[in-house]
Amino acid sequence: MTLREAWTEFIVADDYEQHMAAIGQAQANALLVAELVAAAQPQTGSRVLIAGAGTGQMFEYCPAGLWDAFDLTCSDLNPTFLRKLRSRHACTTAVDDIEDSRLDPGFSLIVVVLVLEHVDWRKALASLARLRPERVAIVIQRNPEGRLPQRERPGTMRMFGTELNPKFLDAGEVVAEFARCGFALRSQAERPVPDGKTMAGLLFARGAGDLRRGNPPSALTASPRSPERTLSPSAFKPGTHS
Repeated sequence: MTLREAWTEFIVADDYEQHMAAIGQAQANALLVAELVAAAQPQTGSRVLIAGAGTGQMFEYCPAGLWDAFDLTCSDLNPTFLRKLRSRHACTTAVDDIEDSRLDPGFSLIVVVLVLEHVDWRKALASLARLRPERVAIVIQRNPEGRLPQRERPGTMRMFGTELNPKFLDAGEVVAEFARCGFALRSQAERPVPDGKTMAGLLFARGAGDLRRGNPPSALTASPRSPERTLSPSAFKPGTHS
């Protein structure tokens, strides 16, 4: 079974949500995303996409009203997950493949939370770039020594760590690959999870150029051509979640 098959045909939504909430990961992700959205500053009424939104569990922990000012779309490969999402938050939903998105381009902000580890992440970044967003906020997972923490997982989630494992990503590789697509890193933030993992948030802006034209992949700061400044994790002020 592939990761794609697991998420579309096997994983039960309740098992996934129980796992994420029990370890504090859903809560950490929600607050980290709120920080990245605040840094991205999408305009009122602008189009915002959460790609690979799953069941929308994050909405339970986001600061109240975080998404109300935007024209929000949530996409996922699993239509059952999207039905549960709509019960939590009224928004446009779309069954869509992040590796080959067919959504209309022109989003102000795209948010991607713990999705790249489960797909062909290079294809996914190229697909996101074709949507021509102004900003992209990506959350990836960093584990102690790159390993899955050993703990009991509920129900269908037990296949992770045994039959299937997500691919842990190096933030520097993600930054370099997205630069090739024309996006530069603008800010970073982190949130620890009680089981030892860290959620790492990366905010990118379109217009960075192409590394093949000489932009350095190791620069984790704003482009010198841009008036924006890079924010350290300590520069963010977490909100109060509802």
